[in-house]
Amino acid sequence: MNSKINYSSKAKSKGRKNFRLSDLAEEVKKEFFADENLFKDLFKLKSSTCLDKVFDQLELMVKYYANSVTTSQLRNVYAEIVKTKKPNDLKLLRPKLAYIAARQDHLNAKKFMAFIDHLIQQVNTEEELQSFKDTMEAIVAYHKLYAKN
Repeated sequence: MNSKINYSSKAKSKGRKNFRLSDLAEEVKKEFFADENLFKDLFKLKSSTCLDKVFDQLELMVKYYANSVTTSQLRNVYAEIVKTKKPNDLKLLRPKLAYIAARQDHLNAKKFMAFIDHLIQQVNTEEELQSFKDTMEAIVAYHKLYAKN
């Protein structure tokens, strides 16, 4: 089964190029978390030896994408994430992120949601789930700081 989501029919109907959420997420990851260790530390914040650098990169990423999604969209996603108790519960939110991404007109909004989706895919343990929740809390905080909406 191919886990990559392709919205080519919708993209063609609106004159946009084809894209996959996974491809968009990889673009964000390469730009802001090219250091694989920093990316991995997003899922083990409590034991990270370079926590300041992790949050610095996260802040840069959110600052860049802050105005692509609304505060209410992000807070709605965050509220659902906080409710999850198990990694599989979190993974059930992926279709909602795909829906939010599909409804966006701006590519940056799609990239932002795609990156969150990519983060969710990496969560497989209770420790990673808690760390992801902390990461999302930071994303929401930095979004509040930089978003103009």
